[in-house]
Amino acid sequence: MNIEFSNATDRPEQFFNMLPDDWQVLIVPYWDNYKGSAKIYILKEGNEAVAGGLIFSKSLPDMSDFERSLQYLFSEGYLYIGFIWVPEHKRNRQLASQWLTLLKDQDPNQKYWLTIEEQPLKYFYEKNDFKLIKESNNDNDKEWLFTYQP
Repeated sequence: MNIEFSNATDRPEQFFNMLPDDWQVLIVPYWDNYKGSAKIYILKEGNEAVAGGLIFSKSLPDMSDFERSLQYLFSEGYLYIGFIWVPEHKRNRQLASQWLTLLKDQDPNQKYWLTIEEQPLKYFYEKNDFKLIKESNNDNDKEWLFTYQP
C-alpha cells in the first residue's frame, strides 16, 4: 500500500488517536498552548495513521531539567522532535525511520534535536544520522541528547 507523509497539525486527532493513553495525557490537554509553535507530521497508509511525531520550534511539554538546559538549541536554529510513535501492530516495518527521512527531506537544511530516556533507542537514532552529543548527569533518570545536522 502507498505511504503518504503529511502535515496533520490542523487535524491533530489523526495523531493523538494512535498514541498510548499516557502520551495523550502529556499532549492532548495542552495542545492549544503548543499548536502555535508545533507541527504534527504523520505517515498514512490509506486512511490510517501508521507513524507520527511532533516538531517544536520552542518550549516543550513536560520538560525535564536536562531538556531545559538545552533550550538554547532553539536559538541556534534547531527544531525539537518529540513523541515519535508507531502503533505496535505496525512496528518492524521501518516506519519511524521512513518518517524521519521524509521529515528531513522536506527541508534539507533544517537541524533537529531530541532527547531520549531509553538507552536501546540510541542505536535507532544513530542509524538515522543523529549524533549523540550529551548525556545527563542524573543516574536515576538518564537522558541523552541527539542532534541532526544536514
